[in-house]
Amino acid sequence: MAKHTEQKEKIVICKECQKPEYWGTMRWLEGRCLCRRCYRARWERLNQREYKWDDLDGPRPTMEEYQEQEAGKCVNTN
Repeated sequence: MAKHTEQKEKIVICKECQKPEYWGTMRWLEGRCLCRRCYRARWERLNQREYKWDDLDGPRPTMEEYQEQEAGKCVNTN
C-alpha cells in the first residue's frame, strides 16, 4: 500500500469527542481539526441549519480497531 494511502487509513482520536476517526476524513473548521461527527455538529451550530450533504457518511473505525493499530506500532518498532 502506498504511504499516502496508509496515512489516510490511519486511525486517530478526535480531540473534541475522543472518538476514533480515519485521518483521511478529518476536517478543518474554525482552526480545529475535527472528526466527521464533530464537524457536522459545529457546522450546524455555526450556520443554524441542518447539514444536508452526504459526504460525511460512511464507515467509522471502532475503538477496538484503533487499539489494534496502536498495539501493532509497538510490535513493529521492536
